[in-house]
Amino acid sequence: WEVPAMAFLIELLACPDMRTWDEQILQLFSRYLQCKSRAMHHLVLKGLINLCEKSSMGIRMQNLQQRLIELLDDADGELVGVTLAVLRKMLRAIDTPICSTIALELAERLRSLFDRDTSLVQLLSLHLFQDVMEFASKEGKKLLKEQVRQSLLPLLCLLHEE
Repeated sequence: WEVPAMAFLIELLACPDMRTWDEQILQLFSRYLQCKSRAMHHLVLKGLINLCEKSSMGIRMQNLQQRLIELLDDADGELVGVTLAVLRKMLRAIDTPICSTIALELAERLRSLFDRDTSLVQLLSLHLFQDVMEFASKEGKKLLKEQVRQSLLPLLCLLHEE
């Protein structure tokens, strides 16, 4: 019964009256990102994409970053693609420098996605990698240099294949 209820909640997010429930919805999403159900993960990610459209939500969604980064290891390419899209929208919505530890962890995880089977995941991971470099704090940019150097060869190989 949880999946249909979550699907209903996702549809309700489009209603203007739901804005007063944003904090409670984020807490609910956080809890359901911890479960093992891929169907639930897909629904929560769809909801997060909707919430990213609201300018005030990007900052409030930061506490979900770590779990979203963990979802990048999932074998489901579609789930990884949507997770990449959510992370990218979150970074762009926040529009402030991201801390160096998050930037480093993201860059490391993204490097492993450059050679995934689906071209959408490859493309989204490249775009997010670019955003991570752009939005990293000054300290983070210094620390990212090594990650960028390690990523150049896989990126060149990927471009050569295209």
